[in-house]
Amino acid sequence: MGKVLTTASTVTCGHVPEPPAGPAPGPPPPPPPVPGLIATSSTQKLKVLGEPVLVKSSLMGATIANCPNTGSPPTPCTSVLGVSSGESRKLRSGGFTVVLDRIGLTTNGSVPLPPVLTPAANQSKLSSE
Repeated sequence: MGKVLTTASTVTCGHVPEPPAGPAPGPPPPPPPVPGLIATSSTQKLKVLGEPVLVKSSLMGATIANCPNTGSPPTPCTSVLGVSSGESRKLRSGGFTVVLDRIGLTTNGSVPLPPVLTPAANQSKLSSE
């Protein structure tokens, strides 16, 4: 079973930035924006804790901000091209299958290594298979 993703969930492209080399002198900097955060939206009527659930079309073409996959030749992710896995086999909203926290995405960025995608559902009320 997986947790249902909503507009309050944190979904990223899966690229993880390199940790900084050693502690920085002085006070700690403010936390950086979430790397590779995917902008999600949904108009589904099914809601969890007041937030609409995500379906495949909620993610298709969504923009991705601050992907750390930079350099030469890697290309940062800027949009979602497809949902390859993680759709519920049983739960639907508006005739569409909802997506779960075990989702697999394809993006327009180059992928030097398979990214580790660990979305945070940010809710524990609704799960599905």
